[in-house]
Amino acid sequence: MKDDFRVFLLAYPDNPVGRAFLRTFVEGQVSIGGVVVERKSTKNNWRRFKKKIEKDGFVTAVRRFLQVFALRLGRQNIVGLAEKHGIRVYWVDKFNSQACADLLASLRVDLLAIVSAPILKDYVFEKAKKGCLNAHPGWLPKYRGVGANAYALQNGDAPGVTVHFIDAGIDTGRIIVREKIPVRRGDAVARINDRATVRGAELMVDVIHRIRGGRLVMPRIDEPPGELYRAMPYSVVKEVNKKLKKIGESDAF
Repeated sequence: MKDDFRVFLLAYPDNPVGRAFLRTFVEGQVSIGGVVVERKSTKNNWRRFKKKIEKDGFVTAVRRFLQVFALRLGRQNIVGLAEKHGIRVYWVDKFNSQACADLLASLRVDLLAIVSAPILKDYVFEKAKKGCLNAHPGWLPKYRGVGANAYALQNGDAPGVTVHFIDAGIDTGRIIVREKIPVRRGDAVARINDRATVRGAELMVDVIHRIRGGRLVMPRIDEPPGELYRAMPYSVVKEVNKKLKKIGESDAF
């Protein structure tokens, strides 16, 4: 493998997903050139908290808020973890800005890994020479967008996780690998998505090593892109969770 292969992560500073991905990358011996993070204002954080309530309910949103606060206070968020491992952190005001694109160009990024970020503009993700990776918590191409696994479960389909290249569409880039996420008796959508996050990080580590070693083989997938979903209202998520309490791995999933 080349020592100068430059892998960078793109992440919000206080999203616990970012810390989970970085920890998995470090454990998986991925050589990380740096982490690019977006500054978040108090107003923006409040907006994200309200969206979390709408998507996952008040209790889950408060639990996540306390988790974020504890990680930040203990310097255990992605920024603190990066500094602990000697990984440089680069701050930008907005991911979708010319300044961010210019930064990525100056860093000579080979591979960009999306950890937590908005839908990126092409002039940003195209700065990565080998491509931009995303781990989507859903089975692509059938379930695109936010809350994909919740809709899959509502429709009687298995939840999943898909590692794919980013392109100009939303979850329409070339699929590299995908796996079904097992459903356990008494499960909940949030817990399933947490497991999808963990598995997505592990799969992405393997993909990065294959790209670095010139061993990446792309699967042929002829399925057409499915519907683009938006976050499922929590009132509906609760109904899905009720359904999950009555099933196990030996049932529909």
